[in-house]
Amino acid sequence: MTVGDELPGIDKVDGLRRMMNKPALFEKILRDFHSRLHDSPQVIRATLANGDYSTAERNAHSVKGLAGTIGAMGLQDAAKALEHELHDGHMPSEATFAQFEKELRIVINGIAAGFSIASAG
Repeated sequence: MTVGDELPGIDKVDGLRRMMNKPALFEKILRDFHSRLHDSPQVIRATLANGDYSTAERNAHSVKGLAGTIGAMGLQDAAKALEHELHDGHMPSEATFAQFEKELRIVINGIAAGFSIASAG
């Protein structure tokens, strides 16, 4: 992947700016994002199934912050909405969770395609 390649769901100009315009650092962060967060919806659903709303909220918060770091603003907004609904132990609406999954899938698939990463699932 080069800086000119397409990364759906990610504002590369913003992401690169946040990485001090260092493409190698940006690539490392994107690969780490993919590795660590590709299964976030399943992890959050599992924590909710166990009644652990606090951990689910922290997971959504982590995705929100890291999405902002890489310039994935749609995902950041969706994770923020999910985090908000999880606050104080509330079950998120299916629409909110579906939007979170959709935005994450766009970003994860884009990173996988951009860097030739094999699908984890």
